[in-house]
Amino acid sequence: MEYWKDENEPIKAFVKLFEAAMVDAELTGGLKKVNQLILFDYTEDGPNCSFWVDCRKGELKVGPGKPAEPPDMTMSLSADDAHRSWSNKLNPVMAITRKKIRVKGSATGLLKLAPKLKKVAAIYVTVLKDLGWEDKILA
Repeated sequence: MEYWKDENEPIKAFVKLFEAAMVDAELTGGLKKVNQLILFDYTEDGPNCSFWVDCRKGELKVGPGKPAEPPDMTMSLSADDAHRSWSNKLNPVMAITRKKIRVKGSATGLLKLAPKLKKVAAIYVTVLKDLGWEDKILA
């Protein structure tokens, strides 16, 4: 891994990112419209390198590891490419077409949120700063 010292660091950052994003009404509304249980699978970087977001039933939940139920969608990529994506330095649509991101299930709803990546990236920078990881911020 280029940006992370172990498999726990990215999961800590990404879970905190989603927790922070759930405070933003615009992002929350968009996530609720996705209405899926999503697994972000970065296990090529370690067996515990994954987290989930549950956008079903008008609720939003996030947690480390794999969800208790089978996900509706799985996004598989490296933790480094996820870092680039959340930093708005990797276009998710292009990454999917170039097979940097592999999707199992329908990503249509999630891809509708791609225009919000600048806002997500700003939240992500704040999360990295809060964690004391300014050195991970991509310029």
